[in-house]
Amino acid sequence: MTNLRKVHFFSIFIILFTVVFDQATKWSVLAFLERGEVVEICPYVNLVLHFNFGTSFGLLSPANSMQKNMIIALTIFCVLLLIYMFFKLRSPTEKALCGFLIGGAIGNLIDRFIHGGVIDFIDVYYASWHWPAFNAADFFISSSAVLLLLCNLFSKKIR
Repeated sequence: MTNLRKVHFFSIFIILFTVVFDQATKWSVLAFLERGEVVEICPYVNLVLHFNFGTSFGLLSPANSMQKNMIIALTIFCVLLLIYMFFKLRSPTEKALCGFLIGGAIGNLIDRFIHGGVIDFIDVYYASWHWPAFNAADFFISSSAVLLLLCNLFSKKIR
């Protein structure tokens, strides 16, 4: 088996792991939390049950089913674009990070199909200031996007 083939299999494992982990955490929250309930995990972090019907951070919350379908279509387009990019990447690190991006996007897309919106449950706060609630998929998407950007910036200087 060639190295590139091993990298593909590893990255596909990352995608599957990300989707399964994300969905398991969301289903756990659905099973144990009621809407409006707050469970303190540690200072500055709570668990809450929140449904996000919009895009990132609740922006563009749809007012009708057409807008909801547009968000789903846009998400599908982004997943397909990421898969296309995945096969163009040559760096194992970039492929792995792209796998986390794809897995996170698929995890949130599953929520949109099943629940009509994304389940968010991590509430990070300081005093009365709260960051918008997020989930494991959001963490994977955000952190891998930042790391991909950094890889791209620094790899060009090294080459």
